[in-house]
Amino acid sequence: MQTLVEFEYMPTMRELSNWIRDYGHDPRHQPRLFADRFCWHQLWTAMDVIDDVDSAMTAYLHNEFPDDTGEKYLRIYGALQGLFIQQDALLDLVRAIHPAKGIRLNDVLKDIREARNASVGHPTQLRRNGVLSAHGIVQHSMCKDGLELLSYPEKDGKMFQYNPVRKLIEKQRAEAVRILSEVVEDLRGQEEIHRAQFREVKVMTVFDHVSYDFEKIFEEVRGDSPRALGTWAVDHLRKSLDDFETLLKARGIGIDSYASIEYLYDEIEHPLTELTKFIRREPSEILSNKSAVVFAKALQPHFAELRNIAAEIDQEYASAPEPVVQPVHPHVQVVITTTVMDKESNP
Repeated sequence: MQTLVEFEYMPTMRELSNWIRDYGHDPRHQPRLFADRFCWHQLWTAMDVIDDVDSAMTAYLHNEFPDDTGEKYLRIYGALQGLFIQQDALLDLVRAIHPAKGIRLNDVLKDIREARNASVGHPTQLRRNGVLSAHGIVQHSMCKDGLELLSYPEKDGKMFQYNPVRKLIEKQRAEAVRILSEVVEDLRGQEEIHRAQFREVKVMTVFDHVSYDFEKIFEEVRGDSPRALGTWAVDHLRKSLDDFETLLKARGIGIDSYASIEYLYDEIEHPLTELTKFIRREPSEILSNKSAVVFAKALQPHFAELRNIAAEIDQEYASAPEPVVQPVHPHVQVVITTTVMDKESNP
């Protein structure tokens, strides 16, 4: 008999980390994150620590456990201390990128923390719940799976306890994925609400009449249309820039949020100002109609590029926020085959 079992794809810690990194680099979120300079740096150091410890834990699990006693201690000390600092990094990461989300260490993470404190954190003097104790690793017990810990409570003699290092790593990975998944889903939800708010307001429309504006400008400088239309056209170009900036600000985006937009605004400012002066018959660097044509032609591709960027922004707002990962098969199907034996064939 065959049974089809479907499992939902679960992202890895590294995939969740990469999503959060992309979120932090998004120009719309950077002003908020960068407002507190220390939190900005803390966010990225926390991300690095989380990823680095995960790499260390992978090495611990996949590599051969050493025979040398000193190397064994280094592996054990490193693994348990790594889990400890990764917990701190998780807490700091959440506070930095999603301060509204309250996060506390649950019992699983506390148990891991306690195992580290007793064995490699404060083994010679550990106070828990008012009780003082000393602890020592039983040297011959050390292996990749874990170690025996000999404990001496202040009043109760001695006791042995087992620290399953491999299982502690697996448990913390599961908890870290759970915490990061919750953070990512919260941030994705906030992003979806934000995009939905502006989805029907297309920023590209502010540049819809730019080609007509340039048509009238060329006619003006070549003497083919009334002067008033040329003045209207340069004023409308300026208005399209102002309207674009206004629509971006409504979304929490500044002109300086995108290097490409900031560059184009800088490149447009001077020639547009001088062209406006020339068409209004004001003193200008432009001394002839032929020069005015050159200035206008220089402006055209910059406005076209701004329109392309606006289209990309509209496309982004028309879509849902990116998921953590796009697996080839978002749902993994496993066929389980079982054999049903006839009662008479049972021994």
